[in-house]
Amino acid sequence: DQIAQNIIKSHLETCQYTMEELHQLAWQTHTYEEIKVYQSKTREALWQQCAIQITHAIQYVVEFAKRITGFMELCQNDQILLLKSGCLEVVLVRMCRAFNPLNNTVLFEGKYGGMQMFKALGSDDLVNEAFDFAKNLCSLQLTEEEIALFSSAVLISPDRAWLIEPRKVQRLQEKIYFALQHVIQKNHLDEETLTKLIAKIPTITALCNLHGEKLQVFKQSHPDIVNTLFPPLYKELFNPDST
Repeated sequence: DQIAQNIIKSHLETCQYTMEELHQLAWQTHTYEEIKVYQSKTREALWQQCAIQITHAIQYVVEFAKRITGFMELCQNDQILLLKSGCLEVVLVRMCRAFNPLNNTVLFEGKYGGMQMFKALGSDDLVNEAFDFAKNLCSLQLTEEEIALFSSAVLISPDRAWLIEPRKVQRLQEKIYFALQHVIQKNHLDEETLTKLIAKIPTITALCNLHGEKLQVFKQSHPDIVNTLFPPLYKELFNPDST
């Protein structure tokens, strides 16, 4: 299927790390001393670091979308809307590739570390829920093909507000889900895998909303940090009122 091949190729070309590289890094964990350094950072310093890492990951997602033929055939308004509303959701799906469920660590700045690394953010609930989500998604043992197709289905969602051609978006998403179902049937004995995946979408959306709420709270106490030190793309996506 052409759509599936195009999406899988786009995914493989736009991942920050290949699976091989991630396997090699899997047991390179931040030392106790390095974790202490993260924990002793100011809240604003760690927020800024996380904003930079998220923005970096989002740039790869934008590149992923641009290589999907069907996505580029949508009108420009809808492309922008889908990316603005869905890019962080795709980052969360991709995060499961860089998550080690055996010791509950995630790749951050070149090595793996656990939740305690993000203590200084003052957003324990957001961090806990992101780690829980990654662990749950890992438990489905998705292949690269499945992650590619699921990411694109999450991104290309006809439910987003203000779309000009929601039917066109819906038709494309349906084709992606059809391809995903086909790949899952080939790889998994569990017939419920696709149902379980789709059931995770509300969790992904809730996580992104929680991130937005945490950012607003942080911004109320540190408006200058957000406006002057956070990456422009991050501000544009999550903090549109900043000037």
